[in-house]
Amino acid sequence: MYWVVADRIAPAANKAMLTLYNGATGRKVVVNRIYRFNWQTGAQTGVLLEQELREVTAHSGGSSITINRWDEADPAPTSGIVCTSGATVTLGGRGLITRIYATSEEMALAATNVAKDLALLHDAQLVYWRRPGSKGLTLATGRGVTIQNTTSSTIGSVSYRVEFDDEPA
Repeated sequence: MYWVVADRIAPAANKAMLTLYNGATGRKVVVNRIYRFNWQTGAQTGVLLEQELREVTAHSGGSSITINRWDEADPAPTSGIVCTSGATVTLGGRGLITRIYATSEEMALAATNVAKDLALLHDAQLVYWRRPGSKGLTLATGRGVTIQNTTSSTIGSVSYRVEFDDEPA
């Protein structure tokens, strides 16, 4: 099993916050879990981010993110499986998988006690998880997933962790 962390990514309109792409021939990527973390670093309140988990058919550019292994004795991930932030993506395939709402503001610092409690419960959000007995979100060669920010806010930052397997096709 492999994992990547896109750490403290600043939102922007239509930004591909994180993209995991399978460009490896003869391999498939099976996504097990995707987490989103709110760092609450924004200086304003009242900011809500709308983000979408979508399938992509192409990507280019962006900042490369290191893929890690749970067990260092395991082989490195297959060449062609990449993770980026800020890439230009081509949406396609199965399209919208799920929509999430997040905040990147300092809600836990500036809000009422009730809102603070709610904010702390949502600091780590499970965006996608492989259900027991399912095949999981499987990416064939030439397919990927992205978390795309659809709102125009540039306040604060959020992080993402994706856990996945690299398997023969």
